[in-house]
Amino acid sequence: MLRGMKRLNRYENRILKIVKLGGKLVRFKQFGFSTKTEAGFRFPIYVLEIGKENAIKQNVAGLVAGVHGLETIGIRVLLDFLDDLFARKTSTLYHEIKDGELGIVCIPILNPGGVAMKRRSNPNGVDLMRNSGVEAVKAPFFFGGHKISNVFPYYRGNILQAESRVLDRFYSEYFLQAKNTMIPVIDIHSGFGAVDHVWWPYAGTHDQCVDEPLFQKIANYLTSNLNHILYRFGPQSETYTTHGDLWDRLYNEFQKTKELPHSSPSRFLPLTLEIGTWSDIKIDPWKVFRKRGIFNPARELKKESIISHRKFLTDVLRLAKMKQEELL
Repeated sequence: MLRGMKRLNRYENRILKIVKLGGKLVRFKQFGFSTKTEAGFRFPIYVLEIGKENAIKQNVAGLVAGVHGLETIGIRVLLDFLDDLFARKTSTLYHEIKDGELGIVCIPILNPGGVAMKRRSNPNGVDLMRNSGVEAVKAPFFFGGHKISNVFPYYRGNILQAESRVLDRFYSEYFLQAKNTMIPVIDIHSGFGAVDHVWWPYAGTHDQCVDEPLFQKIANYLTSNLNHILYRFGPQSETYTTHGDLWDRLYNEFQKTKELPHSSPSRFLPLTLEIGTWSDIKIDPWKVFRKRGIFNPARELKKESIISHRKFLTDVLRLAKMKQEELL
């Protein structure tokens, strides 16, 4: 656990560096705590607000990483993106944030206990992406989520975990009342496949979500003119189904608000960036035997992989200031 704590501390120090670089444009908040370890310790969970407060109400986008404690490449991709944004201060995105056209809210590490304890699950042994309570129509046995025991991976748990409740609060405070037409949120994961996937709801059913046509338009927009053509877009259920996906739950909750009188025309658009980390097994075959190995790129390719997602994150976050009709 000592090495895991050192890694977590390094990430937290990078977060503080980003806060310093961002100056008045970045606000740092403690948003909640992890579940308790066996020793009774809770790890704090932080949120970064980036941009002017009015922009966060009007044109907000979200970034989340570190849902699974072994998938540290996602945390590094998020922190690299923010570090680059504020270190250079020359990009169009930076000026849109500075001018109040766009706001970003981030949870850099949703599962700090998992990072510190070097485990996929939270300190209670629960896989957070199997924890929402949503029942899949048909999920693979075991891998799709189970309730056998927290000794085994992919354990769903019997109640919503503290980290999952923090994500609920994040959604309620920043996205539920947002005014922008499209509200994009990117959750960064890794460890499946040899290519990078971009998934939208649903994970638990092959039925199309209400916004399937809009998600398809976004995919076409992002891949036009050869931009982002190496990403594979589609609902997660096209790849595999799981019980308990947190974004399925929040997406469905948002749809219920659309049934209320005088509801806003906003669309809540959660996307999962699943960074494929199996393509380099030939370079480093021993990675499959290391605890974090299969969830992260080989050491030789790590820096290149981290940097490669900057443009994609920029283009998805900028959807927050666009209208649907602009997706030609």
